[in-house]
Amino acid sequence: MFDSLLPFVTIIFSCYLLKYACDTFEQAAGYLGRNFPPGVKGATVNAIGSSMPEMFVVIACLFWFNDPSLVMVALGVTAGSAIFNGCVIPALSIIMAKDEGGKAVESIELNKNVLLRDVFWVLTAEIALIVFLGFDSFTIWMAVVLNAIYCLYALHLYFDAKSHISDEEEYEYEEIEDKGILANVLCFNFNALFFSNRTFTLTSALVVLSLAIVVISGASHILVVGVLGSAAVLGVPQFFAGLVFGAAASSVPDLMLSVKDAQKGEYEDAVANPLASNTFDTTVAFALPLLAWFIINGVNSLPLVQDANLTILRWSIVGITVAVAASLLFNYKKVTKKVAYFLLAMFAIWAVSMLYVIQ
Repeated sequence: MFDSLLPFVTIIFSCYLLKYACDTFEQAAGYLGRNFPPGVKGATVNAIGSSMPEMFVVIACLFWFNDPSLVMVALGVTAGSAIFNGCVIPALSIIMAKDEGGKAVESIELNKNVLLRDVFWVLTAEIALIVFLGFDSFTIWMAVVLNAIYCLYALHLYFDAKSHISDEEEYEYEEIEDKGILANVLCFNFNALFFSNRTFTLTSALVVLSLAIVVISGASHILVVGVLGSAAVLGVPQFFAGLVFGAAASSVPDLMLSVKDAQKGEYEDAVANPLASNTFDTTVAFALPLLAWFIINGVNSLPLVQDANLTILRWSIVGITVAVAASLLFNYKKVTKKVAYFLLAMFAIWAVSMLYVIQ
């Protein structure tokens, strides 16, 4: 009985690690992105940091487990995370949104230009990925192209930030309560442990951010172990376990960051974070470790087994992203909880369908 439960306990433990590492990361990221315009902080600092689990899952499969065949598990985690990010995170952000005074709201308003920007780049990244996955092998040049797409997105963000003119608001330090050394260690409150919970400087923020990413990377390794074990216990393909369990667990940082932004009235960042995370996941998080693996091992390609599972995955990613984008764009002036419930229902239908379709 214990052996059967152990993989799921491992996944839950990785969620715990990711949750508190995310709290610490968000604290430092808030300082580093304090002067970013609406939507840019969520699409850069938050999105990249909260996507570390997906990247380190790929690293774990290729380097720590030293098994290139596990790239399909990594792909399942990355793809499932994209769908979880696109449906569940915006939905929960809408449902839990508050105004700047802390009062719950019935709807939120989004910036159409910011939304169009992030939707364009996430669809560009996902379409490129599904086209590449249609070949018999994934090549080093495909990895280069995917990374180049994110570089172009980052350049777009840079010019957006440069052209943005607004009155600078004073940064409000969000302190994580100092509960003593033991509690600080268990909750990864690195600012309290090393900097006496003082307001951040550039140096202290970077140190805390780096330590949080280290915890996230270790938790990602533990997550892969749990995903592989859960697949064996349930008798389902490792690909499916990564697609559902791994994806949900690795998306914890994105979820926590977006919900916190929504509760602070920062709706642009709440929605920009998961969309930008999907762009990062399907380009850099998946392709950069592969690019490094190609170079280190002196090979130019990695074989892909073309089957029904991969085909279903390829088209479901883009199909759901288009549905999410349409739901938000057509209602951007007043995104209500009805839209949120629609997104949650779409995710539930997709997850159940995957269980019956993927063999």
